[in-house]
Amino acid sequence: MTKHAFLEGMGLGVLAGAAIGMAVTAKSMQSPDVRRMARRAVRRMDQMKSELTDTLGL
Repeated sequence: MTKHAFLEGMGLGVLAGAAIGMAVTAKSMQSPDVRRMARRAVRRMDQMKSELTDTLGL
């Protein structure tokens, strides 16, 4: 069970890092290209999180 908690923590850390990175670059978020890339990154992270939880059976 400790491995599951570790992997969940790692996933949450990656998501938090992505969110903080997007917040730091908020000024440059006015460009449509940057917003599109950010949306794609968020979708990709969500897909990775879902695949990880499915693989682990959580």
